[in-house]
Amino acid sequence: MEEDGRPSNAVFLTSARSPQTPNAVIVIEIARESYSLVKVLALWALLKATTVCPACGTAGWMGLHARYEKYHFALRIAIQRVRCRSCRTTHALIPLFSVPGMSLGREEAERCLGRRREGASRSVAVGEMVDRGMEPSRGKRLERKLATAVERGKAIWPEAADPALGSWAWLHAVCGSAEQPIRGMNRFALEHGVNAICFCRASILLFRAAIRRGPRSHKPASTAGPGVSVGS
Repeated sequence: MEEDGRPSNAVFLTSARSPQTPNAVIVIEIARESYSLVKVLALWALLKATTVCPACGTAGWMGLHARYEKYHFALRIAIQRVRCRSCRTTHALIPLFSVPGMSLGREEAERCLGRRREGASRSVAVGEMVDRGMEPSRGKRLERKLATAVERGKAIWPEAADPALGSWAWLHAVCGSAEQPIRGMNRFALEHGVNAICFCRASILLFRAAIRRGPRSHKPASTAGPGVSVGS
């Protein structure tokens, strides 16, 4: 939600499924400095009627379900969950500044990847995250996870772009830009009925509901309504 009280865009992403985490996440744009469950619930009250379930595509069928906590660097933040009454998939309302399934901040992670793309050493690229308490090896791990995500993307969507392209060129071709690789790839995945490719396990990339429906086309999903867009 914007500072003047107007709703900002809500976007769909997903995280790895396990007994401790929700099946998927709906990522919402709320400033990290003012993040609270009160603001999350206020935004959800405005958007729930038109929000489309990322798993089955049904609009307006998700209700509040439960809460849990996740790390954003060293800070524990409370996360609200919702559940689709149509396909019964649970989703977490994750703030856009936090990487689904990880304790990293999305902007910091993408800046690290961007610095490496521009030729910075790994120690320089990861410096911002080290300052936030992350171990230096996190940068190398992040690079590997992105490379793996791209290879999985090429396998899932072989016609989306030339599979022979390098990782960054493929990202640019598929997402329209390589400036925000995590956000861009997850947006593309959700628009095409696949779990967040950054950084889900390979075994759960496809939604159960999407498998039953069959693969979606490569055409972008339509907007769900005012203030909401699939993969914005």
